[in-house]
Amino acid sequence: MSKSLPNPADRLVRTRVRESVGFQSLTENRSIRLASVSEYTGRSHFEPWRRILAGTHDFANMAGIFTPLVYVEVETTDAACEPGARVEVRGESYLGQSLDDSGAVRHLVREGRHTVRDLGGSTLARARMMNVFTRYDPDPRRRRVTELPPELGLGPSPSRTLEVPGIENLLDLSRRPDFAESQVHVWHYGQTDPNRHVTGMAYLRMMEEYVADLLHDSGHDLKRLFACRARIVYRKPCFRGEAYQRAVWFRSEAPLVLGGAFFKAGDSAGNLPAAAVEITLLQHGE
Repeated sequence: MSKSLPNPADRLVRTRVRESVGFQSLTENRSIRLASVSEYTGRSHFEPWRRILAGTHDFANMAGIFTPLVYVEVETTDAACEPGARVEVRGESYLGQSLDDSGAVRHLVREGRHTVRDLGGSTLARARMMNVFTRYDPDPRRRRVTELPPELGLGPSPSRTLEVPGIENLLDLSRRPDFAESQVHVWHYGQTDPNRHVTGMAYLRMMEEYVADLLHDSGHDLKRLFACRARIVYRKPCFRGEAYQRAVWFRSEAPLVLGGAFFKAGDSAGNLPAAAVEITLLQHGE
């Protein structure tokens, strides 16, 4: 009996890289700030697959395949590290397929899980990142990529099945938000990336600012609270010059968790948000 060959698309990519701690990414307690975690995990997540997928994505070729982030979890432990120190990032990443309700392939997905530790082994931060294969196209059917390009030599599809969290995993849109702003804000050029839309961590930074203002107005002590974890769903890209408004729902008190949404200004009532950010806050130990 012949032995079946393994599926090359099921390869598991392990990474182990060293990064230097940047002063600008640390809080006053010398911990990695939440919105800076991806600065340390990004090379571990993107570089190996950039080599594997070489040639499938040309930033100048709008007809090519690209793999934007659709879901991110970042976590910081509030543990101190020194500026300039070396940290180690270990990661695992792999391909999978996301299925629709009928069991058909909805998306091809890349997932990575990465941990940042100091050289003594203490965990400083973690990240989970998920990308989907897609194309630039106004037609959702033509945007969808359900088979790997043959030039990759990985076969048509991975065997793993992966669940991609959606807006509904972060927000309960069946109830009214606890806070919704009437002021309109605009995404600007400095918040964009080479994929030609707003960069992923800009959503977290802008939601952190809004949540901090809301908590302060509600009487919370922001000298003690810090954002330790975030989950982000990117549903629809935003672009420079576009206006947006934010809304926030309280999700739990112990720990304190708030879910926020970015709505494109001018969208019809009832439209899903472009992105959602869930933020968990803890108190400093001191």
